[in-house]
Order: sequence, then structure tokens, then C-alpha cells
Amino acid sequence: MTDLEKLTTTVQKNCDLVDADHGQDYGLCIYLLKMRDFYRWHNRIPLHEDLINEDIHQWIAGIEEHWEEIEGEPFSRLAINGDYYNPFHARVINQKLETEGLVYSGGLSYGAVPLFFLAKLDKKENRSGFEIIISSDEYARGLFGPPALFHDNLIFIRKEAMRYFLWSRYDEWCFSKRDNDLGKAMSFYPFKDNPVKAIEDITENELETVIQHEIGEGLLEKEYDHFWRDMIVDFVHTKTEILLRAVRDLAADCMTTLPYLLSKKFDPSLHLYFAGFSDMRKELYPSLYQSYKSWQKSKDYVELKDLVSQGREYWFGIGKQIIDLYKSGGKSSQQDIDDLIEGAAI
Repeated sequence: MTDLEKLTTTVQKNCDLVDADHGQDYGLCIYLLKMRDFYRWHNRIPLHEDLINEDIHQWIAGIEEHWEEIEGEPFSRLAINGDYYNPFHARVINQKLETEGLVYSGGLSYGAVPLFFLAKLDKKENRSGFEIIISSDEYARGLFGPPALFHDNLIFIRKEAMRYFLWSRYDEWCFSKRDNDLGKAMSFYPFKDNPVKAIEDITENELETVIQHEIGEGLLEKEYDHFWRDMIVDFVHTKTEILLRAVRDLAADCMTTLPYLLSKKFDPSLHLYFAGFSDMRKELYPSLYQSYKSWQKSKDYVELKDLVSQGREYWFGIGKQIIDLYKSGGKSSQQDIDDLIEGAAI
């Protein structure tokens, strides 16, 4: 039997080491928002309870002091039933932990930054050639807690991280309460009268949307081989990385996510998807976003479906052209890749 307390401590220490190196990579506003979420998780404060700013500031000061103390230390190996494992060997580690109802992830996230977490295993399934691992309560995590992660042909879906992400979006919207895409999505849920039920309902309703996006990215990974990952690493923290991620998101979503949402015909999900449609994706595929705006009035899905079908082949093809440039030029192809993507807007 694995010593869960010891394993949790080790994984959390590795998470802290990542945060010591990269926690302040974000701009100040985003950093503070993430720290609020991290504080809430660390202290197990329910999502709907108000936070005391003075307590948060004191806690942040302590966390930053801890980061300074451990910065530069190596990652620790994980002890499981008397054996020790490299923290990046997530597939092997999960095989060992599955019988104990646990799930672990150790891979690279945005900007090629390591990402670890340890959680309670909710369920596993296989679809489209991928192993999908859904977790619930998290025992260890870092400052950056994305709701989903694709790594080594494994799709990790983090339900607790989804709750925190969705609540932070709602909390942020509450400051302005604008009649925007996010407000339209949130208006379908009883946040005012029963915020606990609202966040549970929206999490369950959007679980499949997140899975579909990760399946789309996984299918692209198979088609593009390792080249897309190599480009992300080579062009990390540049405009090119942002452009590449936008193209991949468009290709993946036109392949899986949007066909699913348009077949579902559930207004809150479509509003929520376009509420997260990044500025870069709006620049590259403005016609799709404008079609969504038209749909809000007409509720006619025909144009949206046509653009998604068109986008599926188009953005996949743009991805192929990008890889051809990268294969021939490596890092020196950066400007050509930027020019290709920026000129591909439709």
C-alpha cells in the first residue's frame, strides 16, 4: 500500500519547485488571480465563500518565501510501494496507482513548463485511441491548474481544476456583470440562489466539451508527429508560440469540439465556448466568431456548421504548411511561420 501522505508531500514539493521557477512568469494581475485560487484550494475554502484579502496577502508572502528557499533544488523521485520513479514517467506511475484509486500527472504544459498533480481517480475510459483519465479531489497541485492536459497519449481531465477555473471566470464576470458571451453562459445557472449547484452543474455539462477538445489535440498530435511539440519548445515565450497554439486550437475544435457542440445544441455550452475564444483566434478566424454573433439572434446553425466544416480542412492544412516550413528551416523559419499564420486569417 502506497504511503499517500508521503506521496502527496513529494508531489507537492515538485509542484512548489515548478512554481519557484515559473510562478511569477505571469503578469501581476493574472498572478494575483491565480494565487487567490491557489490560496482557496490550499486552505480548502469553499468556492462560494468570500476571501479575506489581508489573509491572502500574508499567505502569498509565506509562499513566496518558501519558493525562494527551495528554488534550484532537483525534482524528487516518487516512492510507490517501495520503488522509486522518475516524476515524468506518468504512464508507469499511473499503472501503479490505479488500483489505489489515484491518478498522477507529470508532463509539460504551456511554455514547456513542468506540470504535476496528484488526485483521486474518478474514472477511466478509452476513446479514439486515447486513454482518458478523469480525476476529482486533488491532493497536490501547483499554481497553474489547467482543467485538462494531453501527455504521452494520455488525456487527463481534472474536475476539481475545472470547478476552480469556471468559478474564477464567474467571479471575474461578477465585477462588471456585462452582457457578454460569458454572462450569457452563466445566466443559465443558479449562481445567485445556489452557487454550489451552479458550479457542479456547469462542470458536469462542460466535461464532454473539454474531453472533445483534448481528443482533437491528440488526433492532431498523431498527424503532426512530434514536430508541433518541437516548435512550441523552440519558439516558447514568443508571438510565434501564441500563433501556433491558436492554429492548433482552431484545427482541433473544428475537428471535434465544435461538431460536438453544434450537435448538442445546448445554448450555454456554445456561449461558454465563444466566451473563451481568444483574441488571437478571433483575429485568425473572424468569420466564425461573427457567425456565432449572428446565431445569437437567428438560432440558425447552418452557417456555423458550414464554417466549422470549412475550418476543419483549412486549419489542418495550415498546420501541415507550418510543419513543412519548420522541417526545412528549423528555428530560422520563425518569421516565415509568423507570416504564413498571420496571412491565413479567414
